[in-house]
Amino acid sequence: MPQITIRIGSRSYDLACGDGQEDRTHALAAEVDACLTELRIQMPNAPEAKLLVFVGLMMADRVKEAQRDVEAAQAELAAARATLDADAVPVGDTIPVEELFSRLENRIDTIARKVAAA
Repeated sequence: MPQITIRIGSRSYDLACGDGQEDRTHALAAEVDACLTELRIQMPNAPEAKLLVFVGLMMADRVKEAQRDVEAAQAELAAARATLDADAVPVGDTIPVEELFSRLENRIDTIARKVAAA
């Protein structure tokens, strides 16, 4: 396992990381350090340990927000798939042209409403 040194705040930390993960670990440490620096500006007299707790909370909040975004996207994808499945015509079946145009018109209306709402 590679040994690396990262710097967060006023301290250096010697860490082991997975093979090929050196750059990523340095990038993550830089993100933690940037967040710590931002908080230090806002709370100049706070002890570093307290600031690091806030950094952890802020990063946890970012993760939760990203998880909510992923869940919302997955729900939207599932709804879109359900709509497509409902409109799907089994292979080998045919539908009248009028019904096909009606389905297309409904899809276009749905897309137009979504675009207008965005």
